[in-house]
Amino acid sequence: MTALDQPTKSAAPTYDIDLVPTLLLRTPTPLLPLTGRISMGTPLVRPLTAAQAAEGDGDWQDFLESQAGQYDYLLLSLVCSFRPSPGGAPFVDAGIGIRLEAPDEPADRQPIAWSISPKRRALPVTPSTQLKLTAKLMLVEAGVEYTPEQGGREELFVVGMGERDSDPEWRFSATTGTPLVGDESLALIVRVPADVPALAHITMAATVKQRRLGLIPYRAELPPTLRTIDFR
Repeated sequence: MTALDQPTKSAAPTYDIDLVPTLLLRTPTPLLPLTGRISMGTPLVRPLTAAQAAEGDGDWQDFLESQAGQYDYLLLSLVCSFRPSPGGAPFVDAGIGIRLEAPDEPADRQPIAWSISPKRRALPVTPSTQLKLTAKLMLVEAGVEYTPEQGGREELFVVGMGERDSDPEWRFSATTGTPLVGDESLALIVRVPADVPALAHITMAATVKQRRLGLIPYRAELPPTLRTIDFR
C-alpha cells in the first residue's frame, strides 16, 4: 500500500454551518437556527493518475493504466468539525451525504463511490494527514481497526456506506461515554467515466438533545461552495 497526503482543515477555507430545525408540531414556539456548532472545510478534489503513482512509487499505477480511456479516478476529501454546546444541548447523531451525478448522462455512465473512508469505527480518532491506498485504489484508514466486543452490543461512532453507489454517506452517533465532538476527516475515491463532467452534491443533518424539548432534528444550510462540487 502507498500513502497519499490528505489536506488538513487549515489547507482549505472553513465555513460555519447554520443548522435549521425541522418543523415539529409539538414545539410551542418556532425554534431558532443553531450557529457555531458545526463547521466544514471546502472539499478538495485531486485527480489520481498513473504518472502521479509512478512519481510516488505507487503500487496502484498498473490499475490506473488498465483503466485509462475508460474511467477517471478522483480523490474527494473534507474535514467537518463538531463543537460542544455551552448550553448543554449535545449532538445525538449527524449524517453527511454525497450525491454523485453526471448530468445528461445515462445510468450506466454515472459516477460512483469507488471507495470511502472511514467505513466503521467505534471511537473518534485524530484526523490523519495521510490516506492509505491499496493497489486497486481502496482507501484504508491507517492505524484504525474495528473489532466488535465479544458478547456486547455494537456501539459504532461512525459508519460509512454506499461504496460502488452514487449516494455514499457517513452517519455519526454519540456513544456511551463518547460525545459527538471534534474534527472528522472524510475521504472518497470517485470513479467517473473518462472525460465525463461530474458533480457532487453534499447534504448534512444532525439531531440535538435539548433538556426541555428532547430530540430535535436539524438540517444544515450549506453555502454554494460546499453544496455542489464540480469535479472538472
